[in-house]
Amino acid sequence: MHVLDLVGPDWQLVPLRIPGGWAVRQNGLDARRLPDGSLDFNDSEDLLWLVKLPPPGGEYRPGPDSPWRELHLDAGFYRTAFRVKLLDPDWDHVLASFTTESFVELLACIEKWLMNAPLGDLSPPTS
Repeated sequence: MHVLDLVGPDWQLVPLRIPGGWAVRQNGLDARRLPDGSLDFNDSEDLLWLVKLPPPGGEYRPGPDSPWRELHLDAGFYRTAFRVKLLDPDWDHVLASFTTESFVELLACIEKWLMNAPLGDLSPPTS
């Protein structure tokens, strides 16, 4: 079963697996199931903003090899496609970017990067 199978006819947040160590600043990953069975998604430029938290009781430790550096994940819909960007630590330092027309691929990329980006794996999801 895929998380999108859980989406009903009313607008609701899409279930997302967010690992420990990340904080949600904005979540607009909303969807609803239409009468024909298809899905309707929120198409805002401001869908999701997450920030990697510093270690418990500590501060961020900058550096490309540090799993405790400040990372931000930003996702949105831009005209015809979804886009997710990983920032290290801000918009002047885009670490990775992924664009897709598929909401399923967007979710897969978000979840993969949340788990693997602090360890250096920035590859896009594979089908």
